[in-house]
Formats: sequence, structure tokens, C-alpha cells
Amino acid sequence: MGPYLMRFQIRDLEQFTGVKAHTIRVWERRYGLLKPDRTDTNIRTYDIDELKTILNVAYLNQHGHKISKLAAMAAEERERKVRELAMQESASDGILNTLVMAMLSFDEELFERTCDEHARMKGFRSLVERVLVKLLERIGILWQSSAICPAQEHFVSNLIRQRLIVAIANLPKAAAGGLLNVLFLPEEEIHELGLLYVHYLLRAQGQRTVYLGQSVPRSDLTQVAGLYAGPIRFITLLVVRPGPEDALDYLQALRGSMPDERITFLAAGLPLHGIDPEQVPRGFEVHRDLASVITHIAGPR
Repeated sequence: MGPYLMRFQIRDLEQFTGVKAHTIRVWERRYGLLKPDRTDTNIRTYDIDELKTILNVAYLNQHGHKISKLAAMAAEERERKVRELAMQESASDGILNTLVMAMLSFDEELFERTCDEHARMKGFRSLVERVLVKLLERIGILWQSSAICPAQEHFVSNLIRQRLIVAIANLPKAAAGGLLNVLFLPEEEIHELGLLYVHYLLRAQGQRTVYLGQSVPRSDLTQVAGLYAGPIRFITLLVVRPGPEDALDYLQALRGSMPDERITFLAAGLPLHGIDPEQVPRGFEVHRDLASVITHIAGPR
């Protein structure tokens, strides 16, 4: 039974919270935290408010609150304590739980309000790197386990994309001249949230950028290179395409199509992990992952 049907089985609660089904049953029986319905075949099912309860209780319990005291609290008090804890620098799970709830119920207002509050207190970089990146990782796990439907993943991804685009649009554009950073994804690659954030970081530093986005043919890149006489750095992130077996060939083809020494490349992503550094074409800087690229461009937080 998928969460998008708004009824959950106990295995769904276990997947979302990390709390074992046996423990959830104990909390339910001993403290009355949950009041599930039962199907005709006596299977427990829970509604979205009960999922919210178990998320908040599990989070507060992990941070030292006793179950007996949590069970005695009103739901509003538990939510307040979660918000207070979540605003601490070291505690992001509370915010993640809230954003997961927003995703499940397609609650755009809750998602935006939660993100705005964190960004106001901790800054935009903290929001992206400490919250939204972790949220996407959690969503990936939930999607793989069929705990959420694709529409919920798309809902959150598009809200994050909108937020990044607005942040980029609010930054001043760099003056002409100097190094031009051209950001793109390879053909058939559509996962652009990481690349958008790299775009934001470069713009925030006053660097000149051209953003080409998803699924860009190599021939288009050579046209861009031909239109600009100064130094160019092509930046790309490999998520799915090309795969590990084709990644080195792709880098070599990029270098072969644009051999000019004024052109350099920065590439990152899981498909590049197995490449022998000795085989990386000249002019290429290869990073393990997005986090490495962020540190390289903007320094550690």
C-alpha cells in the first residue's frame, strides 16, 4: 500500500522513521500514541496524521525525550519542540521530517515556509547543502523502496528547482571578459539540481556563466566554444548518463572535439569513479561528487 493513497501499513512507518515495527506496536499499545484502523484481514493501517505523530515522536526520542513524556504532550507541543531542535546547526532530521510530510501531502506552503525559515536563520548554502541535498538522498531511498510515488518525488524536485532558479536570478551578472563557465549536462542526462546549485555558487562569486542545462549535444558545445575567443571552462555533472562503461570515452570525445588549450573541463559524478587518473584527458579536472565540486568552487561551509 503506497503512502500516496494516504493510508500506511506499519512497514511504511518503519521505512519512513527507521523505528522497528515491534517498537511502533509497543508505543501504540502502551502509550496510545497511534490508533490505527484495521482492514478486513486485520492489517493495521495509519493515516497521514499518525505518520506525522510517529515521525515527531521518533525524532524527539532520538534526542533524549522519554516516550512516556512525549505521549503525554499535545501534538502542537511536540511539533514546537521539533522545530526548536531542527533549527540547531547539528540537527537537520526535524526539518527533513517536516519536508517529507510536505511531500507526502503535496503541501507547497509547508515546504516553502520550512525552507524560508531555515534559510533566514542559517543562510541559503546551509539550506541547500545541509537540508535539501539530504532530503533528495532520503527521497531516493524512499523511491527505491516504493514508499513514495514518482509524482511526490517530482513535486519536491520542482520546488527545489524553482528555489534555485529564483536565487540565481537575484544575483548580479558578471561583466564581460575573463573566464567563461559553461554549465551543461550530457545528452540523455536530465538530473540538473546539482548543476543549478553549481551555477548559483559561481554567480555568487561574480564569475561569468552560461547555463545550457539538460541533455546538451556535443556539437552544441563546440558551437559555443567557437563563438567565444577567451578562456572557457565547461562544467558537467554525470548522474546516470553516460554510464561508468562509457564515461572515459565521453571525456575523451569532449577533449577531441575541442582541443584548443584555452578550453578546460570540470567533470564530476559517480560514473567517473573507476577511471584511472592517468587516462583522464589533458585539461580535465575530475571530482568524485557534487560535494567535492562545491568545496572546490566555494570552499567548505
